[in-house]
Amino acid sequence: MTGRRSARAAFCVLAMIEFVSVMDASIVNIALPSIGQSLGFSPTMLAWVVDGYLIGLAGFMLVAGRATDLIGRRRLFLTGVAVFTMLSGVCSFATDPWQLIVSRVGQGVGAALAMPSAIALITDLFPEGASRNRALGMFNGMAGVASPVGLVLGGVLASVSWRWIFLINIPLGVVAFIAGIRTLPAPRRRSSTPMDLLGGLALTSGLIFLTLAVLRGGVEDGGTTTLAVLASAVILLVLFGIRQATARDPLIPRELLRSRTIVAGNLTFILVGTILLGTFFITTLFLQQVRGLAPLEAAVLYLPIPAAMFVGTQVAPRLTRFSPSNTLLGAMVIQAASLGAWALLMRSDSSLLLGFMVPAAPWAFGLGAAIVLSFMVCTSGVAPQIAGAASGLATTAYQGGGAIGLATIAFVADTCTAAVGTGPAALIPGFKAALWVSAGLALVGALEAGVATFTSRHARVRRRSRNDGLKADHLD
Repeated sequence: MTGRRSARAAFCVLAMIEFVSVMDASIVNIALPSIGQSLGFSPTMLAWVVDGYLIGLAGFMLVAGRATDLIGRRRLFLTGVAVFTMLSGVCSFATDPWQLIVSRVGQGVGAALAMPSAIALITDLFPEGASRNRALGMFNGMAGVASPVGLVLGGVLASVSWRWIFLINIPLGVVAFIAGIRTLPAPRRRSSTPMDLLGGLALTSGLIFLTLAVLRGGVEDGGTTTLAVLASAVILLVLFGIRQATARDPLIPRELLRSRTIVAGNLTFILVGTILLGTFFITTLFLQQVRGLAPLEAAVLYLPIPAAMFVGTQVAPRLTRFSPSNTLLGAMVIQAASLGAWALLMRSDSSLLLGFMVPAAPWAFGLGAAIVLSFMVCTSGVAPQIAGAASGLATTAYQGGGAIGLATIAFVADTCTAAVGTGPAALIPGFKAALWVSAGLALVGALEAGVATFTSRHARVRRRSRNDGLKADHLD
């Protein structure tokens, strides 16, 4: 019983930091005007308050995932919490734009160190099966609702001072660090496998440049600088691919890439992240620019969405007796149907109940379920010694998909709106087109989940046949 209570206490620490890390990507959005006015940001530079965090997060996630296996999960998690907490303090006391931007990048690096370590620690705390599925469901449920809750909390805190958005992280981080020292399992023996530093450098640089190109592409509208950054990203990622194929101990263990189920799960997870951030972006603009709601009013109207997402995260683990990939297929279909209905019902004069809440609630339920199930597909059956790399790969797919999806969905909406005209009513065709694109991506995700279901079932059949053959040989 004591061991079970200890595991639950450790889990609470991990879930809290996951929630705060994910929330920090969205909590600043509503406060951006106040931050810009207070510190003297130009409109173009203000976007870096959000982009800096995402660049630090996406750039270091995969390297941190592998370092989790080689250096130690507990050690890397506590390091990430310490970095994130200290840089939150620097953000809250920033007096110049450059101080805030640099600190936000550092916050992202701290979150990147903590996230894959937390998921790998869960695999240490709970054995594979029902207990781990429930833990992952709760953990990813916290992460799933963190973004919309961040929008609500950001609106409340920004009404007092934008600095409270960062100050609130300090006591939470200190409590998590102290509690982590007391509750997290003792570190495993360090692996003797060396870190692939060349591969890590190429991958981190490539992901940073790729994220930078995607995030800034919309601002520069395909400018020369963006194209140069994108070309650099492609070159670096190609070099990483070559290194991955030739290195003795590659950064991403080859066992992960040989598994068609894990590859299909990660591809689906990219689309889940794309749909999440892209749809929240459209929803925020619809409520404020079309329906004319104040930021705090829009934030309050969001509340049923994280509630529905959380329900989805809790229901999903209980359905895994049908296999995670098979249930993931159903969750993606629910999202596709809800997003399509949303596109049909969205009008500038429709009731918020019919044109917003009726399609948004089932979509959020399917999204919450898909987040949990994608993690399960990406990490199930993975050997303990590479669990950190698997969780880092999955989290990178999710976060990277969100960054790329946000830029893609925004581009679709802007292009369709520009073809119609100006004014709030002209935004509706662009928003509808963006929702249809998201619905199509959900169907593609359902297809990928179907591939994962087929390959996992085929692998089970082959294992059963091989075992039957060994038994027959033994009897002979």
